[in-house]
Amino acid sequence: MITPGDKTSLLGQSPPFSKSRVDKQAKLWRDGKPYDVDVIDEFLAFNAGVIEELMTLTDLTIGSFIIPISNDTGLQVTPDSNAYLLTSRVKTKATLLQKLRRMSETPLTNIHDIAGIRFDCDLTLTEQTKVAKAFAEGFEMSGAKKVEVKDLRNSPHSGYRAVHLHIRFEAGRAEMQIRTALQSKWANLYEEAADILGRGIRYLDEGESVPPGAEAIVDNLQGASLLVERVEELSDTEKVSRDPEVKKLRGEVYGMLESIHGNLKEVRLEFGE
Repeated sequence: MITPGDKTSLLGQSPPFSKSRVDKQAKLWRDGKPYDVDVIDEFLAFNAGVIEELMTLTDLTIGSFIIPISNDTGLQVTPDSNAYLLTSRVKTKATLLQKLRRMSETPLTNIHDIAGIRFDCDLTLTEQTKVAKAFAEGFEMSGAKKVEVKDLRNSPHSGYRAVHLHIRFEAGRAEMQIRTALQSKWANLYEEAADILGRGIRYLDEGESVPPGAEAIVDNLQGASLLVERVEELSDTEKVSRDPEVKKLRGEVYGMLESIHGNLKEVRLEFGE
């Protein structure tokens, strides 16, 4: 088991590469100039190792929860399922290059979500806050220098709501996304819509615009985000969340999101995908 301050932990070790060299090669890569591919590949391989360690730490923290949740693969993370789904990834070189070009002034080693973990779970908003705190404390106890909590529920990005942890450690950075069942369903819908309509709709808060002909679709998704917010605020106590009428309402909202998902198939045909 990884212990606090354990120097064998990747979180507590110095990086096996020069950050300045990585940033220099990444800048050349971003600008379309010849660069040392091995330097970037080594950096991404190291992040893959970090992800494995973070997943181990995350599993240990989940094991300490007193809320009744299950990762039975036969379950979906739907309202009142008591299910959770834990996933991870390292950004592909294609998506990383897109981000480098979008964040043109940010060095590669300062990008916080190259290594990412996602925890989707049937939680109330209050439980989500407590879970985020537990994960943050677990990472800090295992060598992270700092874990910053980013609450995107009241200040969403283009309608996206979640709690993120920005994890900083000796060798680099990582991000953990913590989402409720409804937040997760909405985010997956919007991600699929972005694949169809263009990735720019994910960055409306950064000045991107909605593609012509997609205004109604995006407005519908943004309205659904507001509805998710209202329903989750309404059911944010253990007593109220178990009320049959509130449970029915959560189920209806999830069903509405499922319906939007079905409509996206027609949208895909309309936009020539």
